[in-house]
Amino acid sequence: MFWSQATIPGKPRLLVVDSSGNAQAWEAEYCRRISDVLGRKGMQLVRNQPLRVNRPQELSEALIDQDAFNCILLISHGVGGQVPKESKLESFWDWLTSKDWPAPKLLAVCTWEDHDPDTSKSILAAQDSFAQFAIVPQTSLSPRAAGLFFMKFFTELDLHAPDEITGKMVWFSRSKARELLRKRHLPGETGMRC
Repeated sequence: MFWSQATIPGKPRLLVVDSSGNAQAWEAEYCRRISDVLGRKGMQLVRNQPLRVNRPQELSEALIDQDAFNCILLISHGVGGQVPKESKLESFWDWLTSKDWPAPKLLAVCTWEDHDPDTSKSILAAQDSFAQFAIVPQTSLSPRAAGLFFMKFFTELDLHAPDEITGKMVWFSRSKARELLRKRHLPGETGMRC
């Protein structure tokens, strides 16, 4: 079996987090476009615009009302890039895992070309994590490939998970998103824990 029997209650409700710091002057617009497309496709978004943060601690306010969302798309820099260490994926993952989460979430991570293989492995191997299900890059993805992948993934998940998010639906949605990249001849691989 490819997936667990675990579930996350409710239809997907997505919090898009832009932790890129707009370091290369294109990331903020990129995140906004992904959020806009998902909103137009009917995905229930927690905010009209991505939540822009520079440090993990700036997520504290969003976590006050954790019932508002059951999915997080964290758009971040990995190991490269000209951003401070506290703005990279590893810092966000460490901070998120240190918090109290009353309900499980789906965590999707987008890191483009500077993905962080060590943190990706840590996320995929995490047991008893707030992230009941996780989708993370295992190789570098171009911004175009990453954007298409995550838009397709969440669109499929939204279509096929009307009452709850299951491991099977995460697996299916990832498969559809991977197929889209294959058809477009876009390289890159994502891993999942479901």
